[in-house]
This record gives sequence, C-alpha cells and structure tokens, in this order.
Amino acid sequence: MNLWTAALQLLQKDLRLYFRDRAGMVLGFLLPVGLVTVFGYVMQVAFGGGSAMPKAELWVADEDGSAASVDFVAQLRKADTIVLRPKTGSPPEPAAALRDKVRDGDAHHVLVIGVGFGDALARAAKPPLEMVRDPGRQMEDYAVQIGVMQAFLAVSEGRLWPVTMGETMRGLGMSAPFTERLVGLGRDMQGLIEKFGGGEEPAARDPAVPARPGGFDLRSMFTTMVPMTTTDVTPPARPKQLSYQVAQSVAGMAVMMLMFGLMACSTTLLQERDQGTLRRLLVARMPRGAIVLGKFLFCFVVGLLQMAVLFGYGELVFGVGCFRDPLTLLMLTLAWAACATSFGMLIAVAAKTGKQAEGLSTLLILLMAALGGCWFPIQIAQLPWYGELVTQSTLTWWAMTGFQGMFWQQLSWTHPTLLLCLAVQWGFALLGGGAALWLFRRRYLRG
Repeated sequence: MNLWTAALQLLQKDLRLYFRDRAGMVLGFLLPVGLVTVFGYVMQVAFGGGSAMPKAELWVADEDGSAASVDFVAQLRKADTIVLRPKTGSPPEPAAALRDKVRDGDAHHVLVIGVGFGDALARAAKPPLEMVRDPGRQMEDYAVQIGVMQAFLAVSEGRLWPVTMGETMRGLGMSAPFTERLVGLGRDMQGLIEKFGGGEEPAARDPAVPARPGGFDLRSMFTTMVPMTTTDVTPPARPKQLSYQVAQSVAGMAVMMLMFGLMACSTTLLQERDQGTLRRLLVARMPRGAIVLGKFLFCFVVGLLQMAVLFGYGELVFGVGCFRDPLTLLMLTLAWAACATSFGMLIAVAAKTGKQAEGLSTLLILLMAALGGCWFPIQIAQLPWYGELVTQSTLTWWAMTGFQGMFWQQLSWTHPTLLLCLAVQWGFALLGGGAALWLFRRRYLRG
C-alpha cells in the first residue's frame, strides 16, 4: 500500500466518524454561523449610522501652497480624531494619485485644498475644499468630519460662519436669493460683534462632550460646518449595500472560527492515541507518514466545507459579495484552510494531553484573533512600529488582509497584496506541517 492510497483510506475513515456524530457536526457549523449573525447585525446596527472611531486616516493634497493652507494642514495634524497622511517629512502626493487611492481602496478619505484657499479665507468667501471619500466607511467619516471641523474653525477664526450657515440653508432647500440675504445679514451681525465685542471669541463647544438630552445634536451639522464639496467614490464591483463593518465581521468570524473547528479535528489524533487506535495504525502495513498526512487531509476537507458554509451564509444574509470572484475566493480559502490545519496539527502533536491542547489552542487562537483584526479593524489602533510587527506576525492578520482585500477592495488574487498574503500562509502551512511531522516522529515513533 503506497503513501497516498493509505492516506486517502484514512481520510475516508475519519470522514465517516466525523459525520457519524451528527450533533457534534451540526454544532461545529452552527456555532460560527451564530457568531457571524450576531456580530454582523451588531456591527450593522450599532455602527451603520456613522458612529465615531478613535482615529481615522485622512490624506491631504494641498494644491494652494499658501500660508493659510499650510496653517490648515498644521491644524489638521493637531486634530484629536484623525491621523494625517502623508506623514510629516514625507513628500506630498498629487490630488489625482490620492483620488486613485480611494478608488482602489487604499484610502477612504482625501481632502483636496484647491488653489485660492488662502485668498478665499481672506475674503471670507467659500474656500475651494473637496472631500473625496469612500461612502462605505461611515465610522471613519464621523471622525474625519470632526477633525476637519476643528481644524477649519481654528484656521478661519470663525469668520466664515455666515458662509457655512448659507450652505446649510441651501442644503435644506431654501432659494438662492433668500440664502444670499441670510448670508449678508450674518455678515452684518458678525461685523457688529467684532466692533462691539472686544475681539473676544466665544469658546467652541467640545464635540467630544455629548449634547444635553433634548438639546440640539451637532452630529447632523458636522458635514455643513465646513463649506466644502463631497465626492463619493465607490469601487464599481462592490455591492452597494455592503458596509466595511459587515465585511469585517463576516471575514473575521470565518477566519477565527475555522481555527477553532480545525483544532477540534486535529485533536482527534490525541483521542486515537488514548483509545489505542493509533497503536493499531502504527503496526499496520502503511507508511508512518500516512497517519499525519491523512489527518491533515481530513482537517483540510472539513475546513473547506466550513468556509463554504460560512461564506455562503454571509452572502445570503449580508450580501458580502463572496462569490464575485470565485477563483480569488478559492485561492484565499485553500491557503487559509491549509494554514489553519497546519497550526492545528502542530498543536495536536506538541501537546501531551487533550486538555493541554485545548487550553493552548484557545489561548493562541484568541490572541491571534484579537491582534490579527478578527474582532475589530486593527487599523483603528495607532500602533508603533513594534506593535505593527506583532500584529503582522499573526496568521490571522494575513488571512484578514487577504479576505478584506477581496471583499472590500475588490482585489484579485493576482494583486501583489493578495499574492503576499497567499505566500505567507502557504509558507507557514509548509513549515508548520513539516514541524508537525517531525514532532510526530519524535514523540510517537521513537524507539
């Protein structure tokens, strides 16, 4: 009996045993499906209205280059809710290149400061400002709007409030003549305030402090406090109803729960050892390596079935667009199933008891899920270089980057980002599988 024949026979045996325990099989599929449902709906309901994130990334293109625009950029860097890009000291990027970043999914908000910004501020006129944004990033949009509002009020010193009031009224449907009269009245009032108010400005309300119950909610005014135009850019292949949070939840729960599921499958090796089945397999006329290979194939097949169910469910309920590019989805699923299987096999052969394997795997899986971005978008945390090194050393980070690249950025598997994700996962699958085989021979075949 050759290696592959023996391994396939063991695969058939393990599959029969797996499907024989119907309660365990159903729970293995229902648990991740339930978590995907709960997390998906929570993220969709709780964050679908544009709730704030701690910090959001904002790219800026300063086409004016005036003292006022430079001051505006400096104020943006001081804002509490945004992280400005490019970084200080980095070369500026043209507006056209930044627009492409939004279209390609590499950026979600770009502020273009047009030529004449400084002159418009001096004349208390509407400045040439344009926000190019990805409308699906609602959480970040709230934070960006707050930061831009803070910076703009600081650089304009409140002198453009009549213009912003006019923009608000125009957005509410008021006629142009009436709006112009209202703006003129506001400027007259501002002149009187500057003349008799002693030059003191009222303290701006801290947007971090919630409005009093029953009071006016400034959240609806954030987009009109700064007179700028907004351009929404959405990749054409992305489903219109898809939000970043839903894509994050479906991918994150699928990645994390697959590790738990395959860990349970891998520990059947320990169960067979304790029940004496492994001893009989070792004396059978088959290559010893077929035992590890058969167990690997068993976990791999179960992993593919679980991923198919999870992504099918996510597509049916949330419209994630999982099957938009079947080949890319297949490549990513194969790589992650192989990677997770190698991880499970490595823990199974390294642990001495089932309880040991259960405790170690739970700890490692939860840590990698948190650090790799399965629970929440890890991009919201402004990590130092060593923090980024830790997150990118987790298997889940590469899996999440790959699936989010497909679901959200609409990337193909031939894109350099996805190719790197695939290479890292297959690299670990080979190294982890090799280490598992070495440990198996050392622990089980020695002597």
